[in-house]
Amino acid sequence: MVLRSIRALGAPVLCTSILISLLTACGGGKDAAASVPAASGSPASSADASANDASTAPALTMPASRFALSLDDLGTAFITNVPATFVLDAKNYGVSKTFAEGDNGEKLLTDWGYLGGYETSFRPEGSDKAILQNGAYEIAVETHLFKDESGAKKAYDYFEGRLKAGQAQPVNAPLLGNKSSAWRLVNGKVGTSTVDAAYHRLMFRRGNLVTVVMTYGADPFMSVTIVRDLARIVDAKALGQKEALAPTPTGNYVTPTPSPKQSPSPAATASR
Repeated sequence: MVLRSIRALGAPVLCTSILISLLTACGGGKDAAASVPAASGSPASSADASANDASTAPALTMPASRFALSLDDLGTAFITNVPATFVLDAKNYGVSKTFAEGDNGEKLLTDWGYLGGYETSFRPEGSDKAILQNGAYEIAVETHLFKDESGAKKAYDYFEGRLKAGQAQPVNAPLLGNKSSAWRLVNGKVGTSTVDAAYHRLMFRRGNLVTVVMTYGADPFMSVTIVRDLARIVDAKALGQKEALAPTPTGNYVTPTPSPKQSPSPAATASR
């Protein structure tokens, strides 16, 4: 789920997930909740600024892809990373780095009533130049559906435990959905520059849906506010406040062949 480095999302195999991508890398840096300049290509405000509804827990139905972010949500400043778009099931997702060594991911997902998931990512027009000069950023999102809220709660708690075991630092962010947590990690540089690269993740549960959204950008421009605003778009779809449409299938919109589970390393996750 929240594992793979967003900079490696172009790989045409399901090698990890967005959730635990930089689990072993070193973090640090400024308060991620601080105000930052508006990033180029910031999403249009699809979810209003009203207080979060923490009690509504809908029973959502497949496909999980219809709750994910899309270009319609983000605007023309982004490009879909098609080779990093996957339909997930218990078998291929169960061997990702979301699950600790020795844990049977497929069995856990089956026990939790996993219905399926979806992963995709987006790059800004102008790539690293836009990231460094305009405060643009890359985005990755995973959406996962379970048979009922009970299974989603168990999955969320497991995923959060994995995040707590890593080097990403928890940061304060307003509650989203029924439960949420936000994380920040500074690791490596943006491209060949000397500017620190920052990763922010926000994971939340709404009813039987578990979602994680991750951003990658230049540390001076990035804030947990950006990733939370993106996650609010997903939540609006789950609540029926925004139309939830399944994306048009791409050439890679199939169940991928998972790669062997490996322990993540800073060297691997920092690569493009």
